[in-house]
Amino acid sequence: MTLPAGTRLGPYELLSPLGSGGMGEVYRARDTRLGREVALKVLPESFSADPGRLRRFDHEARAASALNHPNIVTIFDVGTDGSLSYIAMELVEGRTLRQLLGSDPLPLKRTLEIAGRVADGLSQAHEAGIVHRDVKPENVMVTRDGVVKILDFGLAKRAYAAGASPSGATATVETEAGSVVGTVRYMSPEQAAGKPTDARSDQFSFGSVLYEMATGRPAFSGDTSVDTLSAILHAEPAPASAVNPALPAPLSWIVERCLAKDPGDRYASTRDLARDLSALSRHLGEASGAGGAAAARRRSRGAWALAAAALVAAVVVVGLRLGRGGPPPPRFRALTSRGAGITTARFTTNEESVVYSAQWDGKRPELFEVRLDHPESRSLNLPPAQILSISRTGFMAILLLPSWASTLRSPENGIAERAGEFLLGTLAEVPLVGGAPREILESVSDADWAPDGKALAAVHFVDGGYRLEYPLGTTLVEHPRWINFPRVSPGGDRVAYTNAGTDLFVVDRAGRVTPLGVSGWEHAWSATTGEILYLPVTAGAAELRAISVSGKDRLVAVLPGNYTLYDVSASGRILLGQLTERDEIFLSLPGAPDRPLADGILEDVSPAGDVFTFQGGVAEEVSAYIGTTGGSPAKRLGALGGYAGAVLSPDGKWVLGQISPNGLIVVDAEHTGLVLVPTGAGQPVSVPTKGLESPQPLGFSPDGRSIFFSGAEAGHRLAVWAQDLDGGRRRRVLSEGVRGPLLSPDARWIAAADDHLTWRISPTAGGDPSPLRGLRPGEEPIQWTSDGTALYVRGADEVDPRKGVVMARFYRLDPRSGERVLWKEIPPVAPTAGGGIGTTLFAAAGKVCFYTHHRYSSELLVAEGLR
Repeated sequence: MTLPAGTRLGPYELLSPLGSGGMGEVYRARDTRLGREVALKVLPESFSADPGRLRRFDHEARAASALNHPNIVTIFDVGTDGSLSYIAMELVEGRTLRQLLGSDPLPLKRTLEIAGRVADGLSQAHEAGIVHRDVKPENVMVTRDGVVKILDFGLAKRAYAAGASPSGATATVETEAGSVVGTVRYMSPEQAAGKPTDARSDQFSFGSVLYEMATGRPAFSGDTSVDTLSAILHAEPAPASAVNPALPAPLSWIVERCLAKDPGDRYASTRDLARDLSALSRHLGEASGAGGAAAARRRSRGAWALAAAALVAAVVVVGLRLGRGGPPPPRFRALTSRGAGITTARFTTNEESVVYSAQWDGKRPELFEVRLDHPESRSLNLPPAQILSISRTGFMAILLLPSWASTLRSPENGIAERAGEFLLGTLAEVPLVGGAPREILESVSDADWAPDGKALAAVHFVDGGYRLEYPLGTTLVEHPRWINFPRVSPGGDRVAYTNAGTDLFVVDRAGRVTPLGVSGWEHAWSATTGEILYLPVTAGAAELRAISVSGKDRLVAVLPGNYTLYDVSASGRILLGQLTERDEIFLSLPGAPDRPLADGILEDVSPAGDVFTFQGGVAEEVSAYIGTTGGSPAKRLGALGGYAGAVLSPDGKWVLGQISPNGLIVVDAEHTGLVLVPTGAGQPVSVPTKGLESPQPLGFSPDGRSIFFSGAEAGHRLAVWAQDLDGGRRRRVLSEGVRGPLLSPDARWIAAADDHLTWRISPTAGGDPSPLRGLRPGEEPIQWTSDGTALYVRGADEVDPRKGVVMARFYRLDPRSGERVLWKEIPPVAPTAGGGIGTTLFAAAGKVCFYTHHRYSSELLVAEGLR
């Protein structure tokens, strides 16, 4: 029913109708108190007829009114007048995105501008815990000045919550041509199926809108609502780049990620989505603006259209010539599509195929081969292993995994990672054409063939330290804690590697080391340029860079999103992985299904199990948080450039963490220290740790007056220290060579391994250690019981023969008698992807369990034409 002009609803006088929809009618109105014009949405009378529904809606709308973002329409007021309920909102003059859309795609620049602002507004609301649940072109307004506003934020949730099926909510929109699917077209699969929804549902809806903006046609459509819902649940839309070949490949990838059927395969946070769009928009703009007057002259000759088409064909490439005779545009090809947990991948010598190591369906990793001309993978039927390198003579260097090991145990979990080390296995070679592996060397973390295919460079764990050997048996570099990713140069005279973190180094055959001064966690030599390609990942985009041995560094390309660099072929093809990662903390209570608590990595839990600390966020913005199991929002304690570790004090009033002023995890005494952060009111207190590298908090004394932490003096391995908070007196508790130390709740004992991974129990007051009995191969202690008499032990990662998947098993072990009992089993949370159960802690006398699930998947991409 349309209300006449002059009608009063509370303090608002209706002036004229603006439109109508499934959630009511909208009027231009005047606020008689403030003398301003507003948009007044009058809700259906069914709201007032249901007091419970109206109460919930009022609560949600008032929560949404707290949002303060330039791309979200502000809610001023919520009220009722007689049988009518209304919402007073900011009046926005302009056109809806629906009115801007047609049968042709929007211009790329306009698409990125609008989509970026919508994503930014969505991310702001999602971080406040508010989900839209009705993202569609009708709910995006663009003003005459180009300002983008999201309408009806937080309102759709309650509109659908009162028992009406999602398919019945604004199911159709009437047009002159007849009835076409409206809101249904933009639903997520979980919303269409009536399942619980969260921020990732909005991402799917946003992806549907972005697809339509970029292609000029809807991602999902059908003759009826039922047909459209079926397509959303079961069909895949044609790739956006296939519908509109002028689209940049990264934009098509963003759309595909948003439209993933499984919410876990979408963005871990909408802030990441907004960053990807911002990076793509920014770098496309930079590249298109390069060249000044010369570029303008070329455009006048008609060459600019060709250059622009080449530019948007793939990624932002620095140095791309815009005139005639330039290099061909870069091309990207996807080799996989199942979202497996891929850890390593290498080109074969003839570049006809790629061999990769992947984990699928909750099982142990396998080696697969996929041809470049026919992207269908086949298993190589070898034991669980990682591919390390493929020689020119047709031999693979692989890392055979121990019988209990899974390569994809969460990165933050396990003694190897806590001790700054990597998974060790047995180096072996095997012909690419088939055959059994021949074992070469044990206790290896990585290796690479020399160009002649005869010698190998390898990182070898020996006597508690790491050696870079090239050839095997000849040590070029030694380090007590960390050497990773050896890569032999095309000339065979140098090896690139990372050391003591992510810094990139080069060593020659005489052992002369050259630091390159960059962070190059993932790197590979280019045979065509003689440079080292590497990926220093930054927030919102991955920069593919190249650096020469002399230190000349240049940008090759910007890849919006999260990527890893696997390999570079002899002809210059680049093998990349487009990553999807997510860490989620779960709570497991007796007799109840496990439920998620927060996105992040678990750090510590209170003895009662009601409070936990964790790390959350992405890239440079990782922060420490403290949360409760009662459902209240977690409280941010500080950024990683502020805090890491997050160990609770006995009284729960303080958190002990690591501080790193430059925002990175570094290992030198100059840049790291410890800090006490109050969980309530107050200011952080710095804890001096002068002379120690990378101190890591372990815990407190029972009275909270002393702290225990591990740390290394310069050039030495880790030791354990105790330090008084009053006065700063410090003493060594355990000598260097300690790995994975665990402090008992009463601070009387420390369980720790030595350089040979032999575990012992040592008194903190001094005295001889005693053996830790009952530990089996592949197991490690993770936590003391609350009474300090036993240990919880992470079992070996073995496949459950009944279920066919890797189960995370935990035991309660008496360290003195060796008696043990199976305490907890956790199945894979997302068995269709890579990853596994990470940090796990128990509370409330072992009855309550917290654990981190790490989801990891990577799609293989081959890039050609990047220089």
